[in-house]
Order: sequence, then C-alpha cells, then structure tokens
Amino acid sequence: MKSKSRLGSYVLLIVFAAISMTYYITGTIALREEFFHAGRYANDPFNFRDDGQTLQRLDKEAKAGGLSEGDFLIALDGTPFTGYAQIHDLLQRSSPGQTIEVSVRSPSGTTRTAHLQLAPREGPDWTIGKLLTFLIAILGVPLLSLFAGYWIVAALPRDLNAWLALLLLTLPETLYGNLDWRFWPHPWYLLLFLWNSIIQSAAFPAFLWFGFLFPERWRADLRFPWFKYLILAVGLCVSLLEIGFNAGQILSVNLIRPLMSLQVLADHVTASLEIVCVILFLVALIDKLRTASTADARRRLRVLAIGSALTLGPLLLIFAIAPLFGFDPHHGNWFVAIIPFDSFFPLTLAYVLIVQRAMDVRILLRMGTKYLLARATILVIEIAVVAFVIIHFIFPMMQRKQHQVLTFVLLAVCIGALFQVFLRRDGLSHRLQRWLDRRFFREAYNSEIVLSELSEQVRQLTDKDALVDTVLRRISEVLHVPQIAIMLRGTNTFYLQQSFGMDLDGGVSFTPQSATILNLERTNQPATLYRDRPEEWFTEADAGEQALLRQISVELLLPLSGRTRLLGLLALGSKRSEEAYTPTDLRILQSVAAQTGLTLEVAELVQTLASQASQRERMNREIEIAREVQQRLFPQIIPAIPGVSLAGMCRPASEVGGDYYDLIEMEDGNLGFTIGDVSGKGISAALIMASLRASLRGLILDTPDDLARMMQKVNRLVYEASSSSRYATFFFATFNPQTRELRYVNAGHNPPIVARAQSGKLDRLEACGPVVGLLPLVDYEAQSLILEAGDLLIAYTDGISEAMTADDEEWGETRMLEAAPGHTSASASEIIEHIFKAADQFTAGAEQHDDMTLLIMKLMDK
Repeated sequence: MKSKSRLGSYVLLIVFAAISMTYYITGTIALREEFFHAGRYANDPFNFRDDGQTLQRLDKEAKAGGLSEGDFLIALDGTPFTGYAQIHDLLQRSSPGQTIEVSVRSPSGTTRTAHLQLAPREGPDWTIGKLLTFLIAILGVPLLSLFAGYWIVAALPRDLNAWLALLLLTLPETLYGNLDWRFWPHPWYLLLFLWNSIIQSAAFPAFLWFGFLFPERWRADLRFPWFKYLILAVGLCVSLLEIGFNAGQILSVNLIRPLMSLQVLADHVTASLEIVCVILFLVALIDKLRTASTADARRRLRVLAIGSALTLGPLLLIFAIAPLFGFDPHHGNWFVAIIPFDSFFPLTLAYVLIVQRAMDVRILLRMGTKYLLARATILVIEIAVVAFVIIHFIFPMMQRKQHQVLTFVLLAVCIGALFQVFLRRDGLSHRLQRWLDRRFFREAYNSEIVLSELSEQVRQLTDKDALVDTVLRRISEVLHVPQIAIMLRGTNTFYLQQSFGMDLDGGVSFTPQSATILNLERTNQPATLYRDRPEEWFTEADAGEQALLRQISVELLLPLSGRTRLLGLLALGSKRSEEAYTPTDLRILQSVAAQTGLTLEVAELVQTLASQASQRERMNREIEIAREVQQRLFPQIIPAIPGVSLAGMCRPASEVGGDYYDLIEMEDGNLGFTIGDVSGKGISAALIMASLRASLRGLILDTPDDLARMMQKVNRLVYEASSSSRYATFFFATFNPQTRELRYVNAGHNPPIVARAQSGKLDRLEACGPVVGLLPLVDYEAQSLILEAGDLLIAYTDGISEAMTADDEEWGETRMLEAAPGHTSASASEIIEHIFKAADQFTAGAEQHDDMTLLIMKLMDK
C-alpha cells in the first residue's frame, strides 16, 4: 500500500511539474515577444473600469477617434461586446495600422460609432544591464523556486509539508512571470489564466498550514485544530468567486455586472485573508522558536525564520508600507531590487525540509559563505580559461579552410585538453575541489583519515574484547559520538556486548526476527533512524522494539556481517553537534563495520576451534571439528558466470590442511579467482589459511583494482599474524566476463597453466614476487592476458602434481595435463573429476602426504 501511495505521489508530481513548466515556458515566450517583437502587435487603445465595460485610460488613437473617459463599450467591429476574450482575440488577429470599429454609449445615453487606427505596441528601452537584471529577477527566481519545489517533493513524496512547500514555491511564477495576457497565445491564455488563479488562491492558505505544521504542530493549532480548516474553506469559497468573476470579465461581463458589489467584497476578503495567512505564518514561527521540543526543530525554525524575513520583509516594505507614504510599487523597478531576495526562500525551504540534521545558522552562514566564495572563484577562473581557449583557438580553427586535416587534429587536441583539465574525475578541477573540501572541512577530512586507518587496524586484531573496545572508543572519539554500543549474535538473541555513554542493563537485546535485525540482514547497509521522519522498517517494528530503540537513543545502525550471516550490529547515538551523519561518515563507517565483521568471523572461528578442542579428550575430535569449519570456508556455491565453467576441489592429506581456494563474485561484476598453499599442516596451517581468507575478502572491498598493492597487504598481514617459519604460496586473479581479461598476481605459487584451444599452446602464469608471510616488505607486479573461447585455466597446488606411488614415483605436471580433456566439451567439474581419477589410478591407493587442490576455469565455446 505504501509503495502504491509513493507511486501515486510521483505521478501527481509529474503532472504538477508538466503544468507549471508549461506556464513558465509560455510566459517566457510571451516575454520574448513583449521585449523584442512588441512592434508586431497592436496596442490596446483603452482599458476598463471594474465593471469590465466602462472605458478608462484612453491612448491618443482612441481620443482621436472620438472616444471619451466613461464611455460604455457596446460592440467591436459590429459584434456585441462580451468580455476581455473578445478584444484579446481581435488584437491577436489585427496588425498595427489596421482600423477597428468601436460602438459606445456615452454617459448621457447617446450611442455613436468610432473608427480607431491601431498603433503598434512599444517595447521597453533596454540596455544590456537592465535586461540581464530584469531577466534574472523575472525568470531566474521563479525557475529556482520551481526546481527547489520539485526536489523537495521528490525527496519527500508523502510528506504534507513538502507539498505545501511546492505550492509556496510555485507562487513566484504567477506573481513575477509574464502577466500581460495580450501576449499569451490563443486559446491557451484561458487555461494559463486559470492556473494563475488557482495557485494564487492556494498559496496563501498553504503559508498558514505550513507555519502551523512544520516542523511540529503549533500549540495554538493543537488547541484549535479547526481554525486552519476554516481558513481553507473560506479561501476556497472566495477563490471560486474570484475565478468566477474573472471568467465573467473574460467571457461574459453581462453575467457579473449585477454582482459587482459582491466582487468588491470578495476582493477585500481575499486581500485580508492573504495578510492574515502571512501574519499567522510569522507568528507561528516566532512562537515555535520558544517552544520547540528539540534542538533540531529549533535550528530548522531559526533558519526558516531568517529566510522568511529576508524574503517577506522587502515585499511587505514595498507593497504594504510604501503605499502608506504615497509610493506606487506597481511603477518603477522596485521589484527588480527586491525579487532576488526571494531566492532565499526556496533555498531555505529545501534546506529545512530535506537535510537530516540542520546546522546552527551562524555555522551555516560562515562555512557556506566561505565555501561558496571559494568555489565561485574557481568556477569563474575555469569559465575564463575555457572562454579564452574557445575564442582565441577553437573559433579561429573552425573558420579555417586550409589544412583541414591538421585543423581537425588540433581542434580535437584542444577539446581533449579541456576535457582532461575540467571534466575528468581526476582532472585539475576535481583536484581543486578536493583541496577545498580539505581546506574548509578539515575536521571531516581528518576524521576520514583516522577511520580509514581504523579499518586497517581492525584486521590485525584477533581478540574479540580488544577488537570491540578499540572500535567503540575510536569511533566515539573521532566523530564525537557520546553514546555508542555494540551488540553481538548469541544463541537466540543479539545481546549487548559493550557500550559507552548509555545507561543500559544486560537485558537489552534484539531477537533475530525483529524488524531491526531483518532490515540489516536484508540490506547489509547502514540504517539511519530519525524519529521525526522514520524509515519503513522502524514503522513496521512492534511497540516494544521501538521503545527499545528509543531507550538506547539510536541514530545510526551498522551491520557487522560475516561471510553468510549477520554477526552483530553497531548502534550509534547522535553527534554532540547534533549534525547528521554525512555520506562520507556512512561510507567509512560501513568499511570499518565490514572489517570488524570479518575479524569477528575469524575470532569466532578461532574461538569455536578452541572451545570444541577443550570439550574433547582427544585431538582427533578437535581436528574433525576444524575440518568441518574449514570446509565451510571453501566456496559453498559456485558463481554462475555466463559462458564460463568453474569448479574447485581440495582433498586434504589429513583432517585439516593448509591449502586454500576461493571463487568470489565482486561488486563490479568481475570474478575473483584464488588458490594458495600454507606451509605446514594441521591446526596452525588451517588457522593461517582462515586468516588469509578473511583478510583477502576484506581487502577486496578496499583495493579491488590494485592487485599488486592488495598482495602487499596480504603479505604484511600474514607476516604479522604468523611465526617466522610460516609462509604461504598464493595466486590471485580477477576475470572480467565482458572483456575476458584475466589480471593476476602470483606470489611464489606453482604457475597456473592456460591451455589455448586454438593454438594448443600452454601459457604459464609465472610468479610475480616471493611467497607471502616470509618478509615484511615485498613488491609484487600484476600481469594480464586475454582468454579466448575454449581456453582452459588450471590452477593447482604441488600436492597433486607431486602425487607419489608407493615406490616414490612422482606423477608430474605432464601426466596431469594429459589427464585434462581441455579441448573437448567437458565442463570444469568433469575435468576435475577426470584429473583426480587419473591421479588415483597412478598412485594406486598409496598414502599422500600433501593436500591436493585443483581450481579450474574453462571458457565454453559460443
């Protein structure tokens, strides 16, 4: 039901945007005609009084034709006069210089006919400066308001305050846009006039409703909830009367002439209603500033109050106070000076509605002004450089008629250089923007560095208590979060492991079926919890769970995920500044949480092995448990890659072994392909293998594209986590199914073999560096090659190529390759089965002393 409601809101937004943009575009076209082609249109020779038929303000052509002030219009060109639409259509059809016939009745009752020669309209006498100023005010501010309104509703489609804001932000296009109906096209001006009337009628009650409801209901509205509906009903009735009167003046003035007194009353009621709505809007804002229930609501109201004062203050000064001293605001360029102040209002509404946590006004102004000025300076410099290159190089080259090939090459070089400097992600422009971020938001930048270092440090911690304590303390210190807790998975609940700044008891827990846990398991993404605008998962939680979340003052939840399940969660309260968690905060915290989850999985594995070993009297049972755990670390599901057949198999020489292979589906769609062999045997080799696997999967999230750097980190982690006598050979590759590119790095492992289907050639993927874990600092080099259809990749450990008979005869690599039906239609799993079967036949049941591991990838024929 909620998804249908959201969809309906978006459909309504699209319809609203289509109508409002049609009005804006049509008004812009009419302005163009009025500004630059006014001479093509016939001037209106007279205007009307409120009755819609008595003439006033006659031009010289009307006076020359014999018309006088107070004449009553009867007919135009022999057709009885009905309304404004008739004279609009007549002027649209007529050209300057044409003559029209006007029949009038004088105040004395005499009827006469005059012939008027229509004069051309006179457009404004623009200078460039005046024109730009006028267009920015008349076109720029309404367009900014419209886009801000669309953005607000798109972000909050089911929020009533967002729709009220959209109505308020649509008002400028009807107030400042082109209002001279003589330039609106026929017959659309009737519909556009109706839209104008609807928006102006709805916008002022929207002011009152928004002031009463945002960000929390006004106490006067709680006491008299019916008042806002009364204002809405009165406004609706008066608006219908106004629309009816205006329609009568346009289409049939005879129908409304007997109701002129009612129209005057409706005009007075409308003006009074507009003033009441604006005043109550301001009164509600001021009163709620004193009574706001939260600091965040108070900051939002303060920002809204200042933005409203900057917008409504100049308007009230010019249109309400100035007339009291004899100034006419409808003449002159007053509006050009005050309308730019209206740009504060849409920006203010967008900020207070969309941001999760508002900043204090002083901080917002100080940081925003510095940042805007710095960015504006860079933008001006960039525009100047681009303009200089275009004017002095590109335009002259485009005009050349000689050496066209050379000119084309130079033109491409210029355009490429501009693209490189200003548009590329790593270009000069983006580097300058990153410098600005560090310069003006240094604290956030330093926090990012510290949290990134914490992400690295977490992988080296194996003790669960030390891990939890380190993560909580560093996050609390860096982000200034006084309240933080970690909950870990138990047998049937997620229990509280440790907390800072929270007065909690040991009974705080979540069940695996709670909405909080289910949401984190489903999304594996951070979940924000702002209770003034809760997410769907929070609203779906039962009352007890919602009360628990309020008790621990949660604002951000981070999943601690293992390989196949959720191991725990981090619960963070609000920052001391009460600012929202930024996208950068969420990205880095998610990385820390991911590394913490992987490390918890390793710690859980070690703890499981140790716990099971202590419960058994014999080592055999301990080894059996470790073997079961180790088997779960191997891929349980082979990734399904179109056109690629994959299979892997490990046969340990004893219950547990040190061989390792993995197939990993990466986030960018590539396939991770890895095999390794840890020195030694038994539990110690298995633990290093498990640590190696957890480290690899964590590093793939960190540097998935830089294989050489990733292998350096793997080497350092294995070196720090193992004794000096322990090391591992290791091969890792990524395969792009689209380009068929295989990128790899080989750390002292047996060279995997690529058997080419077309040429029969064997390519060996030789070592790119020494084994991992033997030396602290080692450099590696990544290599790449392209695979073709039918090619077969065989990765193996020396346990299978060095399989022995009872007489110590070695099977060898040659026999292994002969056993692989690489150029047939066999799948990867069939090839592995065939190789192991051939090895078993050769060894004839002899005991093997090393693990035997195979990993096969075959590109199937199209």
